[in-house]
Amino acid sequence: MRPSFCVLACFVASALAAPTWLDDIYDYSQEMASFLGEVSKEIEKVSLRASTCDTSKIALPAYASSFPSPSGLTPVYVAVGRGTQNYTCATSSSNSTPVAIGAVARLYNATCIAANYPTLLEQLPDLAYNIPLPGAEEDTLPPANLELLGHHYFQGTSTPIFNLDTTSEHQNGIAITKKQGAIDAPSYAVKGGTGAVQWLYLTTIDGTVGDYKSVYRVTTVSGAAPETCKNMQSTFTVQYAALYYFYGES
Repeated sequence: MRPSFCVLACFVASALAAPTWLDDIYDYSQEMASFLGEVSKEIEKVSLRASTCDTSKIALPAYASSFPSPSGLTPVYVAVGRGTQNYTCATSSSNSTPVAIGAVARLYNATCIAANYPTLLEQLPDLAYNIPLPGAEEDTLPPANLELLGHHYFQGTSTPIFNLDTTSEHQNGIAITKKQGAIDAPSYAVKGGTGAVQWLYLTTIDGTVGDYKSVYRVTTVSGAAPETCKNMQSTFTVQYAALYYFYGES
């Protein structure tokens, strides 16, 4: 069975005073604010210890083994994505089925955590999903305080783009991709209200800037559409979080 939030408590060295910033900003219960505050401090410690890392240690989750292996490629980045899956409905009745029209997410750099603390990494989408969507002005993701790596969006409704050029100082390329494979999220995935969106295997296409060759979306939390369009608007979003693994040529 997949570890839950409780596993993260293993990273908490001692009881800490409950921080008020989480409670005030996110309207959490004091218990949840205290817990996330403790986790935040421990992840910050991990991030400091993991300021440099050997990316060759990065490996995809075992459940992704049905996807083509990235053999011959080098892990470049691992990111926590937090955003929305976007859908449309022809009518607001049970006779219509939601149609996916892309996604929008902000990507936060978890590369060194992936290399050094893979068990902790697997918990980050759960944590990210339990905080509000980050605003355009937010360059870090609480409670881990991961730095902004890039933006995920679609060209049209079928071309996923990962723009890692965030500032003039951080020009890390643009991966323009095409879906090559998909598997249903595992039974232990955090489903949210409507289910966890699928895991994906993407490869890059013409227009990509940089040596990126493949992107894997894994460890998804929520994001799936409801089964029908009953009582839904013509366009709607479902919040989600996920891990994105970027591979390229060495």
